[in-house]
Amino acid sequence: MSTHPTQARAPRRLWWALSALAAVACTGPGQPTPVSGTSAGSASGDGAAPVWQVRGPGGLAAIEPGTRDSALLSAQACSDCHEAQHRDWAQSRHALAWTNGIFQSEYRRKPRRWCVHCHAPLAPQVDEVEAEADGGALAEQGVSCAACHVRAGRILARSHHPDSPHDTQVAADFGGPSFCADCHQFSFPVFALDGHAERSTDFPMQATVSQFLAARRAGKVPWPAEATGPAEARDCRTCHARGEAGHAYQGAHEPAMLERALATSVCRDDQVIVVTVENRGAGHNVPTGDIHRHLVVRVWRSTAPEHLFEAFLGRRFEPDPSGGKRTTWDSTLAPAERRRYRVPVADLGGEPDEPVAIEARYVYVLDEHPRRSPGEPTYRVLYERRAPIEELSPCAP
Repeated sequence: MSTHPTQARAPRRLWWALSALAAVACTGPGQPTPVSGTSAGSASGDGAAPVWQVRGPGGLAAIEPGTRDSALLSAQACSDCHEAQHRDWAQSRHALAWTNGIFQSEYRRKPRRWCVHCHAPLAPQVDEVEAEADGGALAEQGVSCAACHVRAGRILARSHHPDSPHDTQVAADFGGPSFCADCHQFSFPVFALDGHAERSTDFPMQATVSQFLAARRAGKVPWPAEATGPAEARDCRTCHARGEAGHAYQGAHEPAMLERALATSVCRDDQVIVVTVENRGAGHNVPTGDIHRHLVVRVWRSTAPEHLFEAFLGRRFEPDPSGGKRTTWDSTLAPAERRRYRVPVADLGGEPDEPVAIEARYVYVLDEHPRRSPGEPTYRVLYERRAPIEELSPCAP
């Protein structure tokens, strides 16, 4: 499958002009229209909203835990009995949801409450941010234990251990795809003049969960070897619930997850370099999630940078007359999809015997080389090689 003809060799000035359309207020919270195909009904099966669903779609409101008791809201308090789960969580992006440099660099430019609703989603956390721009001890916990496990002042879980001291609400669909969709599936918002999000549009901003559900229905999810049970019963946790106690919830910031998800291969077809990028291990599109994320493939010779070949795998956006933004172009990789780029060596310029540089990167931000560093990596290298054309392996027939 070849790339879109207008994207194969976009000059850098065009690339940046198009990329600028992707800029939005923050790195992305919320939840959209309800996700079909999830186990979203109540545990009793009466068709009511799930017990954990305490806010409407779109992340327009905070999550109300129904308590202000620090014994239930503090992740540190949870660690007294749940040490392994706390260790997992503490090294996850959930724990860093509010404090990570990429989010904070975006949020400081446009500090909108809508962003807080998924990066420090509990109502008491939002109150801290309203009182103090940088938040407080509770906000700094990001997506904490309570963000998932506390509703109506009770512990929420899939089951209740007989030795547990907690007043527990059991929900069979807790932690399923529709639960994850509360922050990982949502539409573009429309902001009022005062900066608050007044409604959601019909245009998806993040569609990670619906992408996964479509792939699961089509039998295209590349489940990890350790996956058990029928495919229709597997969910987001099957791939993402990692760590000692299954609470690390790793994603694109974890090198091992990227290595599992993406494969980059290079070969030579006579005097043409062929670069193939494949989504071999993710059950949703790659990249997914934050709208700034993209892949970039580059082929060049050092003495002729003006002949750089550069391909972009991501999304483009434009303002919609009805408010918010909408996607105008999407070259992300669906599960099991591969994208192949053919680069004639003659197009690269330079000397005939000069080595060729080849690189693929996963980029987390709009500009992989920002003027101000967010204090954490803005990209990860997926593949890099520098070699004479003759040293590249011939492509298979």
